[in-house]
Amino acid sequence: MMKLRKVMAWTLASAMFAGLLAGCGGSTQTTETAAAESGSEEGGSSAEGGKVLRYQASTLVDSLDPALSNDYTSSGVISQFMMGLMTKDESGAPVYGVAESEEKSEDGLTLTFKIRDDAKWSNGDPVTANDFVYAWRRVADPATASDYQFFITTACIANAEEVTTGEKPVEELGVEAADDKTLVVTLSSPCAIFDYLMASGACFLPLNQKFVESCGGNFATSADTLLADGPFKVSSYEPSAMKVELVKNDQFFGASDVKLDGVEFSIITDSQTAALSFENGDLDVVTLSGNLVEQYEDDPRFSTRSDGYNWYLTPNMKKEGLDNVNIRKALAKSYDKEAITTRVLKDGSTPMDYFVPQGLATNEKGEDFREAAGSAYDSWTYDVEAAKDLWKTGLGELGKDSLSFTLMCEDTDSAQAVAQFLQSEWQNNLPGLTIELQVLPKKARLEYMQKGEYDIGLTRWGPDYADPMTDLDMWITGSSTNYSQFSDADYDATIQSAKKGDLALDQDARWEALVGCEKTLADQCVLFPIYGQSVAVMTNPDVSGIQYYSVGLPYLFINVDKK
Repeated sequence: MMKLRKVMAWTLASAMFAGLLAGCGGSTQTTETAAAESGSEEGGSSAEGGKVLRYQASTLVDSLDPALSNDYTSSGVISQFMMGLMTKDESGAPVYGVAESEEKSEDGLTLTFKIRDDAKWSNGDPVTANDFVYAWRRVADPATASDYQFFITTACIANAEEVTTGEKPVEELGVEAADDKTLVVTLSSPCAIFDYLMASGACFLPLNQKFVESCGGNFATSADTLLADGPFKVSSYEPSAMKVELVKNDQFFGASDVKLDGVEFSIITDSQTAALSFENGDLDVVTLSGNLVEQYEDDPRFSTRSDGYNWYLTPNMKKEGLDNVNIRKALAKSYDKEAITTRVLKDGSTPMDYFVPQGLATNEKGEDFREAAGSAYDSWTYDVEAAKDLWKTGLGELGKDSLSFTLMCEDTDSAQAVAQFLQSEWQNNLPGLTIELQVLPKKARLEYMQKGEYDIGLTRWGPDYADPMTDLDMWITGSSTNYSQFSDADYDATIQSAKKGDLALDQDARWEALVGCEKTLADQCVLFPIYGQSVAVMTNPDVSGIQYYSVGLPYLFINVDKK
C-alpha cells in the first residue's frame, strides 16, 4: 500500500474524471421532537455582537440537503458548515478534512480513509465511516432523485452504474465501513482526481443517519433539522428565507483556529440595494453589476475575479421552431456578446464563442483545451447578416413567416438586464421574431427548465472539476442538466468511452474526441454561449482570509478574520 501522509496535488493524468457539487429541494416544516431525540441543538445561539461576516448572496438557497442542492448559493452555504474527507487549501488543492490519512492500493482500486478521532457532529456525536456510507448510498439511490447522482458513477465507485439505475441495491455500492473510523472505497477503475472530488462540493459529504431519519421528510428544512461537522453550524434558516445565519461550531475539531463567531448570508437580488447596505455597514461583501461597477471601480474596496461560471442560453429543441437547426443558429449568431459584457454587465466578464472555458484544463502535454479546440465556432460567432440568412432559410423550412418564443430568466439584476438586451437584439435583427420575457426566482426557473416547460432559458454552469468532461457530459441523453433535450447516440457513446472505455486508455485520442464533442454541440447549436462570468465585488477592508475558487465549491470562510 502507498500511504498518503500529507495533502496531495495529484496530476490530472487519469482518464477517469468525476465531479461533485450540490442540489435542490426541501420541506417547509421542522420536527422539534425528532431533532431533540437525535441531539439537535435547535439551531444554536446567535453570533450577534461578535465577529460576524455579513455576506450578500444574489439568489435564494434551493436546499441545504447535500444530496439535493444544485446551485451556487446553496453550495456556498453548505460548504461553511459541512466538511468531507477532504477540503481545500488557499490554492484549491485538496487537503485532509475529517480524514486524517489515506491509503491507496498498488492498482489504485482500493482507497482506505481513516477518520479523525476528534471529528464530531454539532450535537456531539462522532463522525464515523458509516456517515459516509449512508450519505453516498443515499445520493446513489434512484429514489433520492439527486441531480448529481451521476457523479457517483463518474467517480468510478464500484457498481455505481448498476446502483444508480436501480439494477443493484444501494448496499452493493463500492463503499463500506471497516470500523467506525475506517472507510474503504472500491473503484471500478483508477480515478486520479478522486481527492479533488472529495474536496469540491456537497455530493460526497457525510450525513448522520440516525439524525436524518429522525427528521423524516423535514430533514434540512430548518436549523433544527440540520447537523454540522464543519467550522460553523446553522442557527437560523427556513426555505425561501432572505437570510441564513451560521454560528461557530464549538464541536468542530479545528474550532480553536476559527476566528469568526458567525456568518450571515443576506439574499439580495438588487445590486443597488446591496451597495447601499454595504455603504451603511450592514454588509461586508457585496456583488455589483452594471453602472455600479463604473461608480466603484476606483474604490480601493473594489475588486474583480473570475468565478469559472459560463452564462449561456438553452433552446428547448422539442419546441416547434427551435427544433430547426437553422433557426437555432440564427438566434445564436444575432446578439452582440461584446456589448453584453462591456455595456450591460461592465464587470470584467468575457464574451465566449465556445463552451469549455479557457484555463479549465490542460492535457498531458500542457496544452490548454482551447488551444486544441480553437477560440471560436462559426455557429456561435456574432454575424447579423449571416444570422438573417439562416433565419430566412429556417422560416422557409418551417413554412412560416414569423415565430414567437418566451425567454426565461431569473430575477437578479444582471440576468434581467442581459435578457432585456437579448430581447432587443433578436427582435431588431431577425424579422418576424417576437420575444416575451418571463422572470422567475432561480429555483422556479430551474424546475421549469428541467421539466422542459419553457422555450429558451438563460442559465449558467460552473465546473465541478478541472477536465472538459465537467462541461461536456451534461449534454448526454437524459441528463438532468441537458435542458435543451438534445439526444445523439454517437455523442453519448463518445462520452461514455472517454469516461471508462477505449478512449479512457488513450489520452491523446480522448482529448481529440472531447474536442469533437464540443464541435458537435456547436454544429447542432445545442446551446448558445454568451460570456464567462467575472464578479465585481466590494469587500470591507476589515475582512481578510476569504478563499474563493473557480472550480467546485465557490468559497470557504474557515480562515476569515474581521477586525
